[in-house]
Amino acid sequence: MKMNKIAVAVGAAVMGLSSMAQAGFSANVALTNDYVFRGITQNDNDMAIQGGFDYNHDSGFYAGVWGSNVAAKAFNGSSMELDTYLGWSGDVGPVSLDIGALRYNYPGQSVRPRVDTNEFHVGVSKDFGVASAGLTVYYSSDFFNLGSEKYYDLSLSAPVGPVTLAAHYGKTSINEKTGLTKQDYADYSLGASMEYTGFGFDLTYTNTDNSGMCKGSGLCGRHVTFTVSRSF
Repeated sequence: MKMNKIAVAVGAAVMGLSSMAQAGFSANVALTNDYVFRGITQNDNDMAIQGGFDYNHDSGFYAGVWGSNVAAKAFNGSSMELDTYLGWSGDVGPVSLDIGALRYNYPGQSVRPRVDTNEFHVGVSKDFGVASAGLTVYYSSDFFNLGSEKYYDLSLSAPVGPVTLAAHYGKTSINEKTGLTKQDYADYSLGASMEYTGFGFDLTYTNTDNSGMCKGSGLCGRHVTFTVSRSF
């Protein structure tokens, strides 16, 4: 899910936790004009069809699978991302806590080394009534074959009538493998989402600071994404 990937981008820590409260199985499907993850297009600025299945238990345990098409040239010849994840979320005192593990899988890679990646996260969030805020820290011992990684995700969201406004700031920090140049960069986004007749609509602007792996890359920079989704 890359955590929008059910929702990662904006307000993910808060929006994800609230959905975990409902026990049972669910499914989701989405169509977006561009699949952007942490400020970088994953399918070369093209459309993506996405979907997944989730299980949430009353205890707070959750697990699921999520998939999307991606640009084959960016993922060793694989044109599909298939994520698997599990974790636990619930209230701890005055805040909500989310602890989990995620694996990014890219089936059918024709080039080695493979870029399949394991990532772990701990997130804390709080609903202040007029707005919600969350901070999530991610860690991978080998992030897409670049080196060990930490990602800091700060999110804010606020309901305004039927629309939820959201803002996000993220920082990627990588301890690069020998021979690699500095990969660190920052990304940020502003978005608005709403539900209507059972469908979800999201409009989000994303950008990066044009440093590290994003310096001079056409895959980073300004993106405006529009996504229509449906949960079952």
